[in-house]
Amino acid sequence: MAGSSRSVHDAPEGAYAARAVIDASSLSSIQEANLAFLALLGSRGRPAGSPPALGLGAEILDELGRLDARARSALADCPYTLFDLRFADGAFWKTAACPAAPVPAAESPLLTGFTRTAVFLAWHLAQSNELAASLVLGMSGQVQRLWRGMPVSALEAVALAAAPHLTARWGRHPTFWAKLMDTAGPGALDRGEAVRLLGLQLIAADGAWPPAVPTGQGRRPA
Repeated sequence: MAGSSRSVHDAPEGAYAARAVIDASSLSSIQEANLAFLALLGSRGRPAGSPPALGLGAEILDELGRLDARARSALADCPYTLFDLRFADGAFWKTAACPAAPVPAAESPLLTGFTRTAVFLAWHLAQSNELAASLVLGMSGQVQRLWRGMPVSALEAVALAAAPHLTARWGRHPTFWAKLMDTAGPGALDRGEAVRLLGLQLIAADGAWPPAVPTGQGRRPA
């Protein structure tokens, strides 16, 4: 993958570089959305051996359900979302964003309430900051174009269409969520920076970050 002259893979300040393209208000909104998602996950705690929910296994869900507000705030403090709504899937959003698309029956109130929050955040970022939409959401260029053409009046129907597709971001990664949970403990500052960098590395692997530099500036493979 081609990247900027300094790759997120080898930049210890990668999380800070990522925050540089996101304004303070958006960073606050991202953390609030992550907190709401963690609360939703915590509400779905289940016994060991239960099937996954929203892309996470029972052990993680049970642990999330036992965290206090301070611990959840530590987990939520990332410059990207901890949830996904198929933001890289242009084919899905070409249908879901269509004004004539049928509106599905509402899911549980907690799920649809959170999805409204996620959809509004995605719409705002797609309208205002192309780089942030790519980094924060993993939103592909095709999906961004679809979202930029979406009126505010469509967001309720879009939230209902997206709700069944909500999952934890990188839920199938072998270590991301386990490492994220480790940041909830005392003295976890270094672990927090490490897991935020891991998320940026995963975003880079998906081709969403770092952004391409203008023609004529140095480039090298990540």
